[in-house]
Amino acid sequence: MSFIELFKCFLLLKLIQSTVGAVIHPVDQEPNWVMIPTASGNFIWVHRKIVEAKTLAKRALEESDIRFIFYSRTNYTGYVHNLNGLTLLSGSVFDSSRPTRIIIHGWLNNGDSPLNEHLRKAYLYNWDYNVISVDWSACSSDLNYISATSCVRVVGQVVAKMLDYLHENRELSFRDVYLIGHSLGSHVAGIAGKLVQGGRIATIVALDPALPLFSVRKPENRVAEDDAEYVQVIHTNGGLLGFLEPIGTADFYPNGGRSQPGCGWNLLGICSHARAWQLFLDSLLEADEYLMAEPIASLDDIQSLGVNRISRAKLGGEPAAMAYGLYYIYTNAESPYFGFPVVEVNFR
Repeated sequence: MSFIELFKCFLLLKLIQSTVGAVIHPVDQEPNWVMIPTASGNFIWVHRKIVEAKTLAKRALEESDIRFIFYSRTNYTGYVHNLNGLTLLSGSVFDSSRPTRIIIHGWLNNGDSPLNEHLRKAYLYNWDYNVISVDWSACSSDLNYISATSCVRVVGQVVAKMLDYLHENRELSFRDVYLIGHSLGSHVAGIAGKLVQGGRIATIVALDPALPLFSVRKPENRVAEDDAEYVQVIHTNGGLLGFLEPIGTADFYPNGGRSQPGCGWNLLGICSHARAWQLFLDSLLEADEYLMAEPIASLDDIQSLGVNRISRAKLGGEPAAMAYGLYYIYTNAESPYFGFPVVEVNFR
């Protein structure tokens, strides 16, 4: 890459950094224009009135379009059911005595995407759990991001209905339920947590929750800290494709939370955005000692690592360990990602 090309990339990066916070994610007022990702990996500017009009004209998504794929150690290939088919579940497909982990993909993914496949295999290899993959690709596969976001609440409602059915008819305990969502899937998990009737979900793990068209000022439309007993958020592309602001019970910022090592000149954020679920996957395979947190006063005080070990926290892992506040963790550029200490950021 020539010097001129590098300089152009630098200017583009500065433009994105200076405008994303004000344009995509307003704090004081809603902007007239928002930046929307496209399926080709670029961004386009769209007037908010157009976004609102398209969102109001929601894509028709039937409850039967949303599939639940049930896995266990006695059922590695998976049984597929929609909401109406849950009455057909056998004891070998779903056992309420086991903990349950529910994986929810994001935009342009489906129930067989790498996120779902790798997390499912990690869980079943290490623990005798129920694992349910939520496949909402009937809508998430839409190349129009605005259309995909319009389905988030509907999918969250159906996931909540599924959980309530299992609670009422199959003795599912919400204390044993984790919802793990990536990108738009994080907001699906949050909506489901808001809407369940039979109790409160134990844990939501929000993996770089999608930022475009969502706002910190409207928690009713996104994942939020009150959606479960514990909401852990892992920020890896904050301010571009994912939220930068803390929105969970505990918010982790690997390598600062904006971009990730090994992603190079990934100005559009796709590599860093995906790193959230890759880090969570590795956390399921690592010893807790590599995931523990040490407190610091602020993000600017990273050099003070190791000064105070009184307050510690764990990123990801199994089972989740309740934590409060903001945390920073260094990672490697490739898997295995961990081996550096996590640090708490006490500026909330």
